[in-house]
Order: sequence, then C-alpha cells, then structure tokens
Amino acid sequence: MKMVLLGTGTSHGVPVIGCNCKVCRSADPKDNRLRCSAYVKEPEAVLIDVGPEFRIQALRYGIKKVNAVLLTHSHADHLHGIDDLRIFSHSKSYGAGKVTGEETSGNGLPVYSHKEVIDDIRHRFNYIFKEVRQGGGKPKINATSTEGFNEGNPLKIGGIEILPVMIKHGYLDDSGWILRQDASGVYKSIVYLTDLNFLPEKSIERILSFAGNIKHLVIDGLRFAPHSTHFSFEQALEAAEKLNPENVYLTHITHNLFHWQIQEFVDAIIDRYPKLKEVKNKGGYIGPAFDGMELEV
Repeated sequence: MKMVLLGTGTSHGVPVIGCNCKVCRSADPKDNRLRCSAYVKEPEAVLIDVGPEFRIQALRYGIKKVNAVLLTHSHADHLHGIDDLRIFSHSKSYGAGKVTGEETSGNGLPVYSHKEVIDDIRHRFNYIFKEVRQGGGKPKINATSTEGFNEGNPLKIGGIEILPVMIKHGYLDDSGWILRQDASGVYKSIVYLTDLNFLPEKSIERILSFAGNIKHLVIDGLRFAPHSTHFSFEQALEAAEKLNPENVYLTHITHNLFHWQIQEFVDAIIDRYPKLKEVKNKGGYIGPAFDGMELEV
C-alpha cells in the first residue's frame, strides 16, 4: 500500500491569506501546507477527504483515478472540493460501463462516512442528488454511511480492508480511518486520524484489535499550545504512545512554527514517550508531516 499526503495544513492552509509572518513567507516547501487530505495510490485509488484545494492537489500529484472517497467529517476544509470529483464519477467513473452522452452507468463514485456526514452532504450539496436530464455537470456519487461496517465486516476496496474509528473533534463525531493490508499472513496498516482533540478508549481498542502492525500513524497535531478541537503536538504524541506505531506524522499543522522547529520540539520531548523513543532509536520517523510525503506499507 502506498499513500501520499496531499495536504498537511490547517483549515486556513499555509501561507495564510493576508499573513506576513515568517512561516507564511518561508521559502521551504515543507512550510507550504495545503488543506488536509491523503491519497492511496496502490493497490487501489482511495482518496481521504476532498477539500477546497483538491483540484490543485490532483494536478500537483498526478491523480488520474479515484475509486472511492473516505470522509472524516463535513467541515469545509475537508469536503468543499466535492464538485471536483466530477471527472472521476463520469468519464473516469468507478465501475463505469458504456458511456451514453456525458453519463456513465453504475451508481457512481462511492463516498463513505458516518451518517451525519452523509446527511450533511445531501443537505448542503443537494444539487448532486437531484434528477436531471443530462449528467456531467455535477458529480455522480454513491453516498454510503459506514455504520454497518465493523471488525468482522470491514469495508473492502481492492486489496485493502478499511474500518472507520470514532474520534472527537470538539463536540463533533469524526471518522478516523484504519487501512490494512495482508502481507504474508500479517496485517500491516496505515492509521489516519485528523481533526481530533480526544481519542476514546474504545477507539484505541478498535485500532489495536484491527490494525495489526501499524506501520504509519498520521495524526492531528495543530500547534504547540492546546486547542479546543485539535490535539497539540504533545497530545498527539501521548495518543501515539498508546498505539505503538512504527512511524508518526503530525498533520493539520498551523503557521505558528517552521517545519524544522516542530521537529526540534518533538526531538526535545521524545524522552517522555518511551515507546516512541524506541521507535526513533530504531530509525522510525517521529515528527511533522509535509505535503507530498509518501508512506509505504
């Protein structure tokens, strides 16, 4: 399984509009952070979140196929690129059959999230679901809630088994995602947890029971200071310590610090987290993610 992090920035993105801080003026590409999203390139084309910069991300990273979309929640920075799924739900449609005019056969591109998000999409983007005489001018998607999936019945897309896990984004329920693949009888996984300030114990248990060997943990780490709806860097590392991954990548990063400053901060406090320190001593990555970073299982 191969994943590329399309964006690792907070809801404003970095640089922030109208900001003249040193980070927003940085020439280091690792300090330029588009809105949070990820894309599984292999073995199946799976997109996690579709923010307002999705078109830019798709062109930048050469995305030519999307066979399914996993949504964490319905905030604008994770959803408002949904109209740009048109190309992947028509001329490049998942399971597309014979093309008739601008429309393709089948139910459209599968989009998965929990029921509240699916209901929100149908309400806020209701034009997508209205009957029209001709297609092509709107995405053709098959919005499906994930409540029916569990450890014994995961979502299966190609060679990947996928399970949502509930995380808390302030008062809001958010879907984290566990993506695992069988590698010679051993499950190896990428766990993607963004936009959270609390990881419930039951969700930790679900991750540990389903994920197998967590090769990569991508986890919300907004900034140094605490926040009401996001993990700070330290809180993200505290959660990571409980999951014992082989690599940890902080994402959804704001513009308060340079990439190198975040790495220095993580290195300075790593002794507080014995499991993560052991990972780092073995050559694992513990630090900030950056746009275009590639993860492989």
